[in-house]
Amino acid sequence: MGIKNILNGMIQVIDNVETWEKAIEIGATPLIKSNKIKFGYVESMIQNIKNMGPYVILIPGVAMPHARPDENVLESSLSLLKINSGVKFSEETENVYLVFCLAAKDSNSHIEIIEQLTEVLGDDEKIANLIKAKTMDELVKSL
Repeated sequence: MGIKNILNGMIQVIDNVETWEKAIEIGATPLIKSNKIKFGYVESMIQNIKNMGPYVILIPGVAMPHARPDENVLESSLSLLKINSGVKFSEETENVYLVFCLAAKDSNSHIEIIEQLTEVLGDDEKIANLIKAKTMDELVKSL
């Protein structure tokens, strides 16, 4: 399927955001608008981080907010929010520039999404290019 197909129509680029909570809300907006999730899932993602800390930061500069599958997930999906100036998830963390919001409908249907995302995350050069990208065109080309 490929990460570009998974993220088709689900990518946004913004210059800055006030808080990590707002970053998740903005990042999940395409998933809500395309009826893949309901807003309750966004609230679950935010609550998980408040309860457990910034465990969603996978590698420096990259976070993958997610929550358990529930009735608020209508279709397993993924979105990407690029924040040009970055946002901190806590005082102890570095800036996050790439926010991949993952929604899993059940315990299996998101596996292909994870596999495609893992390929991206495992490529240091690709991540560096995504973080450097300032526009939608640059971002999509870097994927």
